[in-house]
Amino acid sequence: MALTEPQAKVLAALAILEPAQALTVRELCGHSGRAEAATRAALQGLADSGLAHGSRRVPVGWRITDRGRSLINERPYREFLPDNGAATVNTNGASR
Repeated sequence: MALTEPQAKVLAALAILEPAQALTVRELCGHSGRAEAATRAALQGLADSGLAHGSRRVPVGWRITDRGRSLINERPYREFLPDNGAATVNTNGASR
């Protein structure tokens, strides 16, 4: 499956989370550098492809799926991971 650049950036932002963590659309905009409309469109495509999923709570928290994590670690998508995927994100959105 080929990802668009916005999808790859959003998926990479989700990939640095620990499994129990999730990000809102607003948080993903900050991490991916994308506008809200572009982020929502990317998330819809990722969800339709089974690469990410949103919670049923409000605000919606987005997580990467196992399939999404596998794909983002393949070439050419690894380049979108900060520090080769070594960073993780705290639930408050701060990188560590």
